[in-house]
Amino acid sequence: MKKTLVIIVSVLALALSFCKKSKVAETPAELSPVTIDNYASLNDFYAKNGVALQTFTVNAADGGSFISSKGTTVNIPANAFSPASGIITIEFKDIYKKSEMLLSNMTTQYYSGLPLISAGEFFIKALGNNVATDISLGKKIEVLQPLGIKQQADTAMRPLVAINDSAKRINALWMPNPNFQLLSNSSGYVFSLFKFSSPISNGTWCNSDNPSFFTGYTQTKLTIHPNKSDYINDVFLVFKNINSMVHVYATSTGDYVYNYAPQGLECTLVVLAVKDGKIYSSFTPVSIGAKQTVNFDVTETTTADFKTALNALD
Repeated sequence: MKKTLVIIVSVLALALSFCKKSKVAETPAELSPVTIDNYASLNDFYAKNGVALQTFTVNAADGGSFISSKGTTVNIPANAFSPASGIITIEFKDIYKKSEMLLSNMTTQYYSGLPLISAGEFFIKALGNNVATDISLGKKIEVLQPLGIKQQADTAMRPLVAINDSAKRINALWMPNPNFQLLSNSSGYVFSLFKFSSPISNGTWCNSDNPSFFTGYTQTKLTIHPNKSDYINDVFLVFKNINSMVHVYATSTGDYVYNYAPQGLECTLVVLAVKDGKIYSSFTPVSIGAKQTVNFDVTETTTADFKTALNALD
């Protein structure tokens, strides 16, 4: 009897021990910390979620080539930089999707205000001994931008450069520049740079764009009205089935007004705001009509959910 009792007590002790161990094993999962978005501003959001900077090196005397993570090929001839020698560091970004454009706050908008269709944007900067250097006279850097799946080259694409100011800010409005050339072929676009934008210390943003596509549509005034005024919003129009998006800016009335909206096209009104470290957003489908007004409200979201909704618009 005593032997049986000892066995029973031992079994109960093992069972209790197993239960305790199981509970301890579950505790870390139950108490795992939740990641909370925390942004100081909208600019902080873009800095943390925009396309990452890639770096490559070439020997100035020999030149070389590299392929970015998105498949962009950059060809650099020998003795391409002036004044510079030795190892040259190339800073590079490339953007192809509308979601990447918005997350980087690099929209597709002509200096006249009209939208643009983009075949791809890229940023390039060359550094020798940590000092920015320009392209040598008579030399050119070629950037080969691949076509997307099932895409065909658009012969109306033109080489554009972002307006660059002395305060080291990029204004994502694009304009022609005689220092650039663009050719198309069956595999994509060959963007040739004969000189970097001034000041070269800022780097150069380039864009292969069709500036004439939207001229075929009647331009109308689109007014975008926030139902609440206690948020600082960034407002974008992301066009449906067209690789184009524009940033719409606030007026003195508090409304956001775009005077070049292509009447008859469909887009999604995407609004992003940051308040108290948290992000707020809204996604509103819009079929652009004559002198139309669209209202919006933003609601709290997470970076992950915002990106999921944004990626669906690509």
